[in-house]
Amino acid sequence: MFMKAIKNTVLLFCLAAALFAQEVRANTEPQASPTSIRNVIVMIPDGCSTELLALGRWMNHGLPLALDSRIRGLVRTYCSDSPIGDSAPTGSTYATGHRSQDGFIATYPARSMDSNGIRFDIPDSLAYRPMFTLLEAARLQGKATGMVVTCYFPHATPADFLAHSPNRNQYGRIAKQMVHHPCDLLLGGGSYWVDSSLKEGYDAQKELQNRDISYTKSFAEAQQLVAGGDYKLWGLFSPKEMDYEIDRNPQGQPSLEEMTRLAIEALSQQENGFFLMVEGSKVDWGAHNNDLPAAVFDFLAFDRAVGVVMDFAEKDGQTLVVVMPDHQTGGLSLGNRRLNSGYARTSAQELFEPLRRCKASYEKTVKELFAAPSEKPLAERLQQSVKANFGIDSIGQKDMEKLCAVMQENQAGRKSVRALSDVLNRYFYMGWTTFGHNGGDVFFATYHPDGEELKRIIDNEEIAPYICRQAGLPDLDTLSQIYYAPIASVFPNAAYKAVYKNDKHNESEDPLYVEISISKGKTLKIYPNTDRAELNKKKITLPGICIYNGKGLYLPAIF
Repeated sequence: MFMKAIKNTVLLFCLAAALFAQEVRANTEPQASPTSIRNVIVMIPDGCSTELLALGRWMNHGLPLALDSRIRGLVRTYCSDSPIGDSAPTGSTYATGHRSQDGFIATYPARSMDSNGIRFDIPDSLAYRPMFTLLEAARLQGKATGMVVTCYFPHATPADFLAHSPNRNQYGRIAKQMVHHPCDLLLGGGSYWVDSSLKEGYDAQKELQNRDISYTKSFAEAQQLVAGGDYKLWGLFSPKEMDYEIDRNPQGQPSLEEMTRLAIEALSQQENGFFLMVEGSKVDWGAHNNDLPAAVFDFLAFDRAVGVVMDFAEKDGQTLVVVMPDHQTGGLSLGNRRLNSGYARTSAQELFEPLRRCKASYEKTVKELFAAPSEKPLAERLQQSVKANFGIDSIGQKDMEKLCAVMQENQAGRKSVRALSDVLNRYFYMGWTTFGHNGGDVFFATYHPDGEELKRIIDNEEIAPYICRQAGLPDLDTLSQIYYAPIASVFPNAAYKAVYKNDKHNESEDPLYVEISISKGKTLKIYPNTDRAELNKKKITLPGICIYNGKGLYLPAIF
């Protein structure tokens, strides 16, 4: 009788899943796209300012950038409760169509603000609830999906399109979600989170393999896989973030342009089209340190990737491209207090040629000073590095004393990099206002084969709905309600408990499983941040991932 009960329960589960699938199709079936858009490419130069756009053009010897002819307007980008955005919520806004708050990854905010900037709390029924993303909707529709980044893959922006958490720093939890419900293709950094996944209680390589996704740390091998017709692959070419473009060894790491080209080659062969997100991740990282060579050369690398994408889109005729930073970082200005007077008499050669000759980022310069023991005085080594990397013959005595004092204390840390930035940027006539983000509008560039482009000042919440309309993707809010329902609404009368490895745990720790007593003799175990469950010990693969985010458990409403 017991075995018969289990079989009947499983049969009912399968029937419910089938009925649910029909309901999903009925409620979320997209309208045929009037423009026949098959592919969507979203490109984000993280932290890029309009000033950096102008500087990049001068660094390109005044010639137009790939972006220039496609710029159509500006985007007002900010958080749900602050005029100055953070990468996690502003990237989430592009991915979901809803603003969120500091640190939130594709998760509904707990706090917002009205038109006067007055903050208010979000109702408990919505706060902390995962929000369905463009990439998830494209995957549900049967499109191939991919991401290309230069950061590590559980970092804010890539996580925004594939994971859900109110804490962007919970990299282990975010990586677990991304591995258990992956995009088809991922190129960038972050092999550490695959290679060390056993410490988190799962085998990431095995999980990818079970989904027919190849895993490699070699770009040459990734190219071979794609040449052989394989589009399902994760190529992670650095343990964590990839190097700045100015510091990159071409023999060791691919460029953003090369990765983007390979991603398009792989995904464009798929029958139902594709969704691809490309991020110039470390434009933002360089700007955070006011590291001028790092930021500007990474932006130029991003623009070359834009050129690859635009060339493909124009030839393909069925691809929508949108390009926009998520926020500005650093408050860059072309000109600083050295040019309080004489600015209009300063030539382009004086302003930009020294920067073109830079051979390293400020960050790499500092790291190399402390990479190996040396008997030479720090001031001597620093002056030699500055001359070799930046062509500056001599740093003033007061500046040198200040730099050495900071570096003796901080070694190769962030304070040392920022101290060097403060000094060297004066020589390059460039100014910065902050080591954080700043709240200005950002540029918007796009390509649409039928010209159905946004051409105005755009609110960042408008981007995702626009993409859904043009590409015929399902409604994201409806999908959020179906796939990320609170456990109490799915099992309103059931008793459930979270089981942890030990009694001492915090919000950043996943339960081993959540046990739900559906009825007498029927127990469901759900394994958080995976698509796995067990019904009376029978393994089940769910049609979506069960999100545990430290605030609640959310799962597909199929029971």
